[in-house]
Amino acid sequence: MRTDWKYRLVLAFQMGVLYTLGIWAMDYFSGETRYSPESLLFQGLFFGLSFALIFPYLFNRLGGMVFSKIGAAIHPALEPGEEIQREAPATLFKGMEGVGGKLFLTNKKLIFKSHALNIQKGQTDIDYETISGVEKREVGKRKYPGICIQTKDGKKYKMVVYEPEVWIAELNERITP
Repeated sequence: MRTDWKYRLVLAFQMGVLYTLGIWAMDYFSGETRYSPESLLFQGLFFGLSFALIFPYLFNRLGGMVFSKIGAAIHPALEPGEEIQREAPATLFKGMEGVGGKLFLTNKKLIFKSHALNIQKGQTDIDYETISGVEKREVGKRKYPGICIQTKDGKKYKMVVYEPEVWIAELNERITP
């Protein structure tokens, strides 16, 4: 989540206004006047500040513990003699879904293993012999760093991964022409 103060203040204002309008609309359409304008403004201000300041703090503090446990539980199925040489959190795009998990570079192939919180679960293996090229790509409005792996049979695997240049260099060392 973005952490600059300008973004958080705009978010606080927007969430406060939306919350206030929602409470006002429920109050108005119910036919009862339960809240004074001052009460509505106070509730909107409190909710907006909570949403933009307190919730991100709690998410960053507690979310890291939860997601690190999920990530630690991801172990790919390896072949006999196969060893993991590099691993990192990653997102593999399967259709419309960005499937979260881990990317593993082994001595035999590239493996993506999803975590349990996805709709599409499982392991995707890409043998080095089948890869025809790897290129850097950026994903979304925020320009997340990623890679696109093209195989000799025309498939494309689009992923978001930290330090894509390192992954591209490692893969290019293993690709057989």
